[in-house]
Amino acid sequence: MLDKAYDPKPVEERRLAAWEAAKLFDSSPRPGARPFAVVIPPPNVTGALHIGPALNDALQDALIRHHRMRGEEACWVPGADHGGIATQNVMEKQLKAEKTDRRALGREAFLERMQTWTRDCKKTILGQLRRLGCALDWTREAFTMDEPRAKAVFHAFKTLWDQGLIYRGERLVNWCVRCGTALSDIEVEREERKGGLYHIHYRGEGDWDGVVVATTRPETMFGDTAVAVNPKDVRWESAVGKKVLIPLIDRAIPVIEDAHVEFEFGTGALKVTPAHDQNDWEIGQRHQLPAIKAIAPDGKLTEAAGPYAGLSREKARDQVVADLEARGFLRKKEDHKSAVQLCYRCNSVIEPLLSLQWFVKQTELAKPALKALDDGRFKIYPETWAKPYRDWLLNIKDWCISRQIWWGHRIPVWYKEGEKPAVAERAPGPGWTQDPDVLDTWFSSALWPLAVFGWPERTKDLAYYYPTSVLVTGYEILYLWVARMQMMGLAFEGKVPFADALIHGIVRDKSGKKMSKSLGNVVDPLVLMDKHGTDALRFALLAQAHPGKDIAFDEQSVVGARNFVNKLWNSTRFVLMNLPERPPEGGYRLDRLDRKGLELADRWILSRAQSVLETAAKQLDAYDPAAAGDILYGFLWDEFCDWYVELAKARLQGPAGGAQEAARAILVAVLSSMLKALHPLTPFITEELCLALSPFSGDRAEFALKAGYAALSGWSDAAAEAEMSRVMAAVTAVRSLRAQLNVPPGLKIKAAVQGSFAPKILAEHRAYVSALARMESLEPFSARPPQSATAVSDGVTFYVPLAGVIDFAQERARLEKDLAKAETEIVKIEAKVKNPDFLSRAPQAQIEEARAQHAAAAARRDKLKETLAVLS
Repeated sequence: MLDKAYDPKPVEERRLAAWEAAKLFDSSPRPGARPFAVVIPPPNVTGALHIGPALNDALQDALIRHHRMRGEEACWVPGADHGGIATQNVMEKQLKAEKTDRRALGREAFLERMQTWTRDCKKTILGQLRRLGCALDWTREAFTMDEPRAKAVFHAFKTLWDQGLIYRGERLVNWCVRCGTALSDIEVEREERKGGLYHIHYRGEGDWDGVVVATTRPETMFGDTAVAVNPKDVRWESAVGKKVLIPLIDRAIPVIEDAHVEFEFGTGALKVTPAHDQNDWEIGQRHQLPAIKAIAPDGKLTEAAGPYAGLSREKARDQVVADLEARGFLRKKEDHKSAVQLCYRCNSVIEPLLSLQWFVKQTELAKPALKALDDGRFKIYPETWAKPYRDWLLNIKDWCISRQIWWGHRIPVWYKEGEKPAVAERAPGPGWTQDPDVLDTWFSSALWPLAVFGWPERTKDLAYYYPTSVLVTGYEILYLWVARMQMMGLAFEGKVPFADALIHGIVRDKSGKKMSKSLGNVVDPLVLMDKHGTDALRFALLAQAHPGKDIAFDEQSVVGARNFVNKLWNSTRFVLMNLPERPPEGGYRLDRLDRKGLELADRWILSRAQSVLETAAKQLDAYDPAAAGDILYGFLWDEFCDWYVELAKARLQGPAGGAQEAARAILVAVLSSMLKALHPLTPFITEELCLALSPFSGDRAEFALKAGYAALSGWSDAAAEAEMSRVMAAVTAVRSLRAQLNVPPGLKIKAAVQGSFAPKILAEHRAYVSALARMESLEPFSARPPQSATAVSDGVTFYVPLAGVIDFAQERARLEKDLAKAETEIVKIEAKVKNPDFLSRAPQAQIEEARAQHAAAAARRDKLKETLAVLS
């Protein structure tokens, strides 16, 4: 017998141990079986599991378990990503705390320390995945910097090099002065910040007045090589072709025309700094302007800045502005908001910098990826993400793949004086020096679906599992990772790496804010698992994981899920308590039931169960576990527990015989099939309860994943569902009346009934209605009883005498007090939802919550008025 209360900890420990001992999640190619393969988005080895990855992993696990239970050869590959910049940043902070740095250690010693630390981090992260119940094939654990993956990275680089798609060149790149490395365009985040717009006078060379330019970055003017105006701007017609002098250093630069210049911005005259602005770089290319570096890779001004050389960007700006003002060059300063580019890892302001870097030409690589999307070989769920994905591929730029850090796959290019650069895994001979840069971490990640199955070797695993089935990931790495995997998979194997991509949202805090340590709103999933149980956390996350939508996470959702898990435990315990000590031979089987002897409730619950199971399976097939969880939750909590179990109690506690055995068989069959349907979402408790029920359900398999789903067929009964719905509506109407009038739950009432459905209630369903609505008598209507209230539903009206049931004066007083309170609440909420300041500043989630509160308060007021009218 099950314990009285559910304690998740021992159940989870017991189930995990059993799964691992049986090697339940191992997978190998099985001839004749359909593969369902998923590669985990490898977490960076930078720390512990957070709530976002917990959602991602729960989604994948739900799909893997679902397809295993479908009989497919499901394979989920675990692994971790070396994380490049992110991981090196963590280690450099540790070294700083030890009052040293990586350069003091040296490259080799630093990498050895990184390897040791990442091994420990991998153990922690993968251990947390086990705790979450992830059905990963641990024999396949991979790491983006292990030897097989390194071979894949070299092969990919060499192939692209040979095809002329990898080149080295000096280009304007996104440079992080904190991390000391280049970043690709999609590794840069944008944030609107307040700053200044400075109007600076550039004196004319010779005897003309010059121009006034407007800029947000006066410290870069030492790298100016022109001033540009729009050819259609009549204000500056006479200036074109002349020269102006850069303030403070008096270097002469030309005034040129370029259609890129916006009339409306500032003065219409634009200072052109090709080495420090992407748009200026393009203007410079069109006009063959020189590119002068005014800012060095360390963020300090160069010798080109004259007396300001050596100052940081921030200090230089302050000093330059002060000097411009003192010498009369600063004509005006105004407040200005602009989009500032930030490093996605350390949040430092990005410096556009002219730098020698390695690039991948992506235009040709993107074409097959576009075609795969357009012809349906690759689909994105939800479809709304297909357009931005397509637009990004259409407007793709060359990818900067070199990073000026030490942790990562070192670029396999070697140099020797007098020789052409060579691509090789190791030095081609004496005197060769390897490029010091490493590859962008996303280069190795882009090969993940290939590399985990042994590519470039022609392995059995690659032949069987590739292409994989679906990738589950967040929309924030749609371009960083998803698009690049598609391009690489098609380039090297001619096949999409996964047919589908399920895109989920970000887990935010309950106010809709992004979680961050600085805001103190980060949620630790391990704490929630310890507190509420792993199944509760999984179900809470999955129930809110509507494709593509962010989740405003509140711990109360886990409390609600925990209550559901407890409901499963208690309802199963109740069923077991009402079963015989010795189960029938082979367990309870629905095919042994006498269908003609089944009650309406039996036919109804079997029909509903069959429909719910079919719908839930379809929702999981469509990558929507939230919808599957919703329908299973609603059926089990409401229809099964609150209606069918209550109706079955009379037979369970009544005399032995066919009616009792029918109720037992149906309870066991419906409950065990629903627990299996829930298994992909809540694996621990469902496995435990299925095992407890197995002697009675006839299941012989030790694990739900091996038993598979318990489908119901041949029980669809639309007539039973329709009739039972009318019975339930009638009961609900009486229950609502009882609640409105504050009738004590244990007090039985009398009622008279009339209407088109009344004869059927009296003849066939009197026992149902009387039991569920707590009635001591239910009679046909003859005349309305004095001091009675009515409850109305489809085709039936109940008249309930209230004399002796409630105190009329006391109830009126209570209701009037509640009504006054509701009216006050409505006025308060109305003031809030009509306040323009609130509507303009509050997060959309708070606005929607306030509107919902207003609607609920209004409905409560209307109900109170209705009830008072009954008592008047």
